[in-house]
This record gives sequence, C-alpha cells and structure tokens, in this order.
Amino acid sequence: MKTFLAVIALAVLVWVLPIYWQKWRRSYLRARPLSPSQYRLVQSALPFYSALAPEAQRELCANLSLFLHDKEFVGCDGLRVTDEMRVCVAAWACLLLTGRQNRCYPALRTVLLYPDTYIARETHFEGAIEMTADSAREGESHYLGPVVLSWADIEEDLFHPEQGRNVIVHEFAHKLDEEDGVYDGRPLFTDSESGGSWAPVFREEFERLRDKVLTRQEGHGTKGGSTPAREAKASVLDPYGAQSPAEFFAVASESFFSIPVALRQHHAALYAELRAFYHLDPASWHDGSQQGNQYPR
Repeated sequence: MKTFLAVIALAVLVWVLPIYWQKWRRSYLRARPLSPSQYRLVQSALPFYSALAPEAQRELCANLSLFLHDKEFVGCDGLRVTDEMRVCVAAWACLLLTGRQNRCYPALRTVLLYPDTYIARETHFEGAIEMTADSAREGESHYLGPVVLSWADIEEDLFHPEQGRNVIVHEFAHKLDEEDGVYDGRPLFTDSESGGSWAPVFREEFERLRDKVLTRQEGHGTKGGSTPAREAKASVLDPYGAQSPAEFFAVASESFFSIPVALRQHHAALYAELRAFYHLDPASWHDGSQQGNQYPR
C-alpha cells in the first residue's frame, strides 16, 4: 500500500512540478529589469512608447524581458543579429500582449531573421497533383513553430508606417490566432463574454475587402487563380487580407497599429473590435490630422 501511495505521489509531482516551475520561471524573468541600453532601444522601436499608460509600459517591459530571455534569435544568410534587432522584434511582439492574460507566445521558441526578402519553397496540391514553386517572402509564422522575418522589410515598415504595414505585427498576430488550435481569424479571448460581436464585424469587413479585390481584378483583367499583391494598395486595409480570415486578422492588426487613425475613420466597427481585443487605443497616440485624410472612403 505504501509503495502504491508513493508511486501516486511521485506521479503527481512529475505532473505538477513542471507547471509550477514554468510559472515561477515566467514570473522571475518578467521581474528582471531591462538594461538602460535596452530601454532606449524600446523607445526607439516604439516612437509612441511615452504615450502608453504607466501600467502598460511596465507590462510591456516585463513581457519584453521574458521574451528576450525565453526566445532564441537566429540570423540566416549571414545576418548577425544585434541587440537592436532583438529588442525591436520583441517590443512589437509584446505590444500585442499588453493588457491581455498571456504566457508570452508559449509555443514559440525561435525567431529566424533574414537580412532581406527570402525565398521559400512552397508546395500545394491541385487535385492529386503536387505543385512546388519558389516564393519570395517578407515573413511567415509556422504553426506551433518559429517566426521568420526579413530585417530589411522590418526597417522599411518602421520607416514608413503610413504604408500601413508591419511584418512583425502581421506574423505575431498569426501566433495569437493559433492559440486556440486553428488559423481562422478568431484569436483566443480572455473570457467567454468577450468577442461576442467579433464574428459578424470581421465577416462583414472581410467580405467587403474580398469584393473590392475581386472587382479590381476583373477591372484589370487579372487571370483567375492569382493572389492580390501586397503592393496593390487601394484602401486602409492591405488587399493581401482578402486571401483568408486568418490573413485578414493579421492585415487588420497591421493597420490597427500602423495607421490607427485612418482605420478608425474608415472602418470604425473593425477598429472597435481590435481595440477591445488588444486593450489598446493606438489612434489616441497620434495626431491624425494628416494620416486620417490619406485614404479614400
């Protein structure tokens, strides 16, 4: 009997201890302060940092400390990863977590950084026929795997936020989307009462963007089967978001953080849903007198 109880006790310890260990480790790493140089890099990466509420700043820095200690950054194609790169990626990734219960992307272990747009081998099926082709990419998020980013595209996005693009936000929005087990454009909400109006608003906005893209393709004689190019800007939302609900959520998140005043002006209901989900109001960080007038209705 004693042996049986001992086995049960050992089994409980084996199951429980790792959970408490991970919880303690996250708490410990979050409590480690950023160095003065890291703090300056955060302020440089996030120009609106001073506009965040003090509690939001503290939470952001705590998550950032955990991210920097918990995730491995790997340079590809000869890229030497610097502290500036690490802090920049971590700062934007952790901005998406502010105000939300989270474990700081627990399924993510590695961030791969390329110096520029890179080529990936893409495989898809047309019936029973397997098709492969090379695809130029700025970034990608692997389900329960690494995030891959192009540093040159990150710099381009941050130097020109008026374009409404941010590859870091895009790929880490996919990471939030995967937390419920599927890429479907509906991320995991903190409680059952949240997100009640998410589905109808996002469905309407997604269909609106898709109809706009299809109309433009028909008007320009686009061949069937092609995908909307990310460069073909025609509204506040990137046409790339018309590919799927998952891509729409990632694209909408890009606009929410890059051109929030314009998004609020032209897509008020969508902006409200993202503001409730992210617990942030980026439009309040900016003077939108010019930004909000750059895009047609």
